[in-house]
Amino acid sequence: MVQNGRMISRVLMLALLGGVLGCQPPASEPLAADSLAVMASDEAPAGVAVVPPRLETYADSVAMRVYQDAGGPAAWQALPYLGFNFSVMTNRERGRVVRHFWNRRTGDYRVEMPGPGRWPYVTLFNVNTRQGKVFWQGVEVDPAEAQGHLAESYRRFINDTYWLAVPFKLFDPGVNRTYVPDSSDATYDVIHLSFGNVGLTPGDQYWLYVDKETGRLARWTYVLESFEEGVPPRSFVWENYEEHVTPAGSLFFSTRKRGVGVAYAILTEEIATPRPTLVPDDMFTAPEQRLTPPAPDSE
Repeated sequence: MVQNGRMISRVLMLALLGGVLGCQPPASEPLAADSLAVMASDEAPAGVAVVPPRLETYADSVAMRVYQDAGGPAAWQALPYLGFNFSVMTNRERGRVVRHFWNRRTGDYRVEMPGPGRWPYVTLFNVNTRQGKVFWQGVEVDPAEAQGHLAESYRRFINDTYWLAVPFKLFDPGVNRTYVPDSSDATYDVIHLSFGNVGLTPGDQYWLYVDKETGRLARWTYVLESFEEGVPPRSFVWENYEEHVTPAGSLFFSTRKRGVGVAYAILTEEIATPRPTLVPDDMFTAPEQRLTPPAPDSE
């Protein structure tokens, strides 16, 4: 169990710790179409019940078990802020770390990712408008150059939050759920996800292996629209689940997705689900690095 105060303090105090960022290129491609709902309020309004998705098929019922096991609609929809780090571990060596912090009430977003030298690029933007600014060493990057960084930061938002939060996204608009009886067995229910004309890569497809006993997402297999013909599907085991206690209930996140048959894993770590009072007022306006620890020998 991870308490909110301790976790957010750990995230926001990273600047006081030493650390070295890897400079490896990205090791994961953009994933499925995104329609992450940005919350319009801090919490579900008092006295107003959260309306759960309508369940029309067996695939819907399996998807709802995954959603409920991860915390359920009430806790997820009430979550005001979410922070986490994304990285790829290859042969036990960590690649570059991308650090995220999201205001789900407004759509304001902070991404810090490795830049030249010891300092990260800090991108401050809104996921609804995709408009924002990019800074390096506290100085705004030229707007022409910033456009590429903004596009990359939005892509990281799409990709990295999907690796973290897919159990909460199974009923997003445009998601098609189908039960796959030929792949299901005594241990797992398998549902297939495809997408309507939404997001960046609507041609992606996923197969989710759901533990029949617990409802927990145990593994997924995917084929991306970017795959060349003949490229086999890729599979990852979802493991190392953490519980994060929030005022609206507990949320559960997998912090490690271990590749099947490959020597790498996707890590979604340093998860923070803080109360609004613990988030600095300038979290989405301060141009200096906040989430990235200073490199050695920096002041």
